[in-house]
Amino acid sequence: MRKGLILNIISNLVFFVSGYLIHYYLGGHTSAAAYGVVGTIITVLDFEYMFTSNGARQSLSRNISSGRYNVGDVIVKTLAVQACIVALFFVVNFFGAPLFGTVFNDASLDFYFKLAAFLPISNGLYVMMLGINDGLQRFQYSAFLSTFYPIVKLGVIPLIMFVFPHDPVMGVEVGYFSAMVITIVLGLALLAPVWPKLRATGTERIAIDEVAHGVLSFSFFFIMASLVLSADTLVVKSVVSPASMAGYYTGAMNFGKTTYYLLQAFAVIILPVVSGLIAKGDTEQAGRKAQSLVLVAFGFIFPMAVVISATSRDLLTTFYKPEFTVAAPALSCLAFSSFFMGMTVVFNMVLNAEKDTHFSDVLSIVSLVLVIPIFVVSARFGGITAIAAASMICTFITMTLSYLEVRRRMMDVMTAKTWMVIGVNAAVWAALFLVGRVVSIRNFFLLALIYAVVYFAYIGALFVLRIVDIEQLKAMKGDK
Repeated sequence: MRKGLILNIISNLVFFVSGYLIHYYLGGHTSAAAYGVVGTIITVLDFEYMFTSNGARQSLSRNISSGRYNVGDVIVKTLAVQACIVALFFVVNFFGAPLFGTVFNDASLDFYFKLAAFLPISNGLYVMMLGINDGLQRFQYSAFLSTFYPIVKLGVIPLIMFVFPHDPVMGVEVGYFSAMVITIVLGLALLAPVWPKLRATGTERIAIDEVAHGVLSFSFFFIMASLVLSADTLVVKSVVSPASMAGYYTGAMNFGKTTYYLLQAFAVIILPVVSGLIAKGDTEQAGRKAQSLVLVAFGFIFPMAVVISATSRDLLTTFYKPEFTVAAPALSCLAFSSFFMGMTVVFNMVLNAEKDTHFSDVLSIVSLVLVIPIFVVSARFGGITAIAAASMICTFITMTLSYLEVRRRMMDVMTAKTWMVIGVNAAVWAALFLVGRVVSIRNFFLLALIYAVVYFAYIGALFVLRIVDIEQLKAMKGDK
């Protein structure tokens, strides 16, 4: 488990570093309005990927890791369900492209959404391979593929520079699609040697309706996560003026999502590990594994949200342009919002390991009904800062409710040490915020160096205070 977690964290680090580099180029070489168009396209695709990505991946991971079904049968039937979902989004994007232009008040989006229609197809195949490897607990292979893809995706930058200098949106779409196709070919090659063994596993066939329910249940849950994290960008684009505010908010959201991406590694690991232990009847060990992962998440990922939130003004100024400081208060909220939603996902993956998705389904439905109206009202009356604050409050509530449900059904995964970690992080945020009111940093690399020093000093404090120790981290080591 420890090795898989580390590899997936690395892959997620590469993913958002790659995204930062792409956004750095776009933010520095396009107008704020054009950058806002790119952000709108990416945000809509991120929303659609919640259907094509997490549903199939997590369903495959849970069903394969349970050891109950024939793996080949699970894969074929999940692919059939995935194909139906992908076909639906192709129709929506391609034939509904003019509607997107009308809704977002930008006629240029018509053409771009027709191009974007092909991206969910490639994404659907790509995540199928990740889910197969996760279910087999071949975390090193899924981590490799999810590391390889964002590296190849960096080809977007030279594409825009030399092929699409006057049309960066097309450059982004062509680059993303090409990178995904290359990764799919590599993924198929890595799965080819084990395919004969997969077809020979188990005898029990899984029902297609069970596969569909699992895929859709996970999908709707991650749609809720995506809606809370991404719908605010769309609302800003539609409601807030001038148009440049969408670009500034996109820049803030780019950093705000950092911890959410990292926490996806925890969700990827915790579902098959806990599901496998529960299938063996070892519920107590499953709870201990969950406690360890939650402590590590708060101990090592939460401080990143804290640092970004406390230094949002300097971060936006040095990475983009001074004009982006208008989004600094929004980023201070979005940094926490993304972490809270990431932990909501982690807690719900623990719950769903038991194949009881009722709580997650209800949470998803209620959130889908309430979030959009809250965001629209916040944006109309308070602008980008108010909508970011609303996002933070909503995610905190979903995280808290999910934690309470885990405690009710399994055990308290928030140990005393985890609460101590939260206290230390509160002190770090206060210190950095106060220093930032007096001292301003104008160089991004200097700011990055300060981040590194603060982070390692913080980690050292955790060990000195005996909140975390080496033996505790070693105890996380599993079979894979």
